[in-house]
Amino acid sequence: MTAPGRRLAIDYGRKRIGLALCDGLGISMRPLPPLQSTTLDADLVALKRVVAEEEIVGVVIGLPLQLDGEIGRAAQEVALFAAVLREQLKLPVDEVDERMTTKAAHALMKSAGHRHADRRPRIDSTAAMLILKTWLERRKNAPPG
Repeated sequence: MTAPGRRLAIDYGRKRIGLALCDGLGISMRPLPPLQSTTLDADLVALKRVVAEEEIVGVVIGLPLQLDGEIGRAAQEVALFAAVLREQLKLPVDEVDERMTTKAAHALMKSAGHRHADRRPRIDSTAAMLILKTWLERRKNAPPG
């Protein structure tokens, strides 16, 4: 089982970076406003601010594997970003298979009655919440040791 502490989930994108948090016990989650991605340096400054303000002890980032499970160009880009985060934040960064999370986030928001125009600004952070949910479930179901 993972040590308690607040986790930050990231749904990385070139235009927007979706963010979500879980509490220290991994019980509740909430989305944060997405970051408008500009440059790597600016993105890192913004993420460092969130990490400090929210007292984050670890990061979970969605790895966009191809449908067949292979690592494509997008997953390589995210893996490089995750490596930079590990170095810059000095925190553990776990990568989680995020296949279909954006599609699931659209379906979830649609079923909650959000109009299409209202979904776009929130879709990335909703996807980050689904990434975090996957990570939490994986940790909960992991054998002790």
